Amino acid sequence: MTLDVQGDLRDWLREARAVHPDRLQPELNERWAQSAAEHLRDFVGGGPVTNYLTFRTGGAQRSVQATATPTRATVSVTGPGMNVLEEGTGILPGGAITPKAGRYLTFRIHQPWDGAEATGPWIRTTRVVIKPRSMVRDAATQALQGLDGWLDNLLETA
Repeated sequence: MTLDVQGDLRDWLREARAVHPDRLQPELNERWAQSAAEHLRDFVGGGPVTNYLTFRTGGAQRSVQATATPTRATVSVTGPGMNVLEEGTGILPGGAITPKAGRYLTFRIHQPWDGAEATGPWIRTTRVVIKPRSMVRDAATQALQGLDGWLDNLLETA
C-alpha cells in the first residue's frame, strides 16, 4: 500500500479513521507519542547544557514524558533548566541571565568531548542570553514523519 498525502492532513486522517475508527487513532497516538519521546530524549541528551545535565544526574532524559489516550497524544520534558532551553531567556525578567552578586558571570565553555566538567576557555561577562531550542516541537515533527508508515502498517494488519 502506498500513501500519497496531498492537501490537508486532517482530510487524510478523517479518511483513514473511517476505515478502522475503533483501532486506528489510539494506536497512531501511542506510536507517535513513543516516537516523539525517543526523539526528545536524543535532543535533551545532546548539546553543551543538556550534556552537562545528563552527565550530572540523567534527570533531563528521565523527565521526558509521553502520554497517549484514544483521542490525543502529548510529549513533554520538565527536567532542570529545560524551560529555559525550550523558550530561551526571554521568559526571564530582563530577558537574560545576570549575576546575583558582583558585576560579572564567570564560567567555562563546555566542549563537545567534555564529560561532567567543562574544559573550554573561561568566559567573563555581565550577562548571558540563551536562544531557545525548540526541542519538543522538533521531536514532535520528526515523529509525524513516520505517521504514514505506521498508518500503512495498521491498515495492512487490520
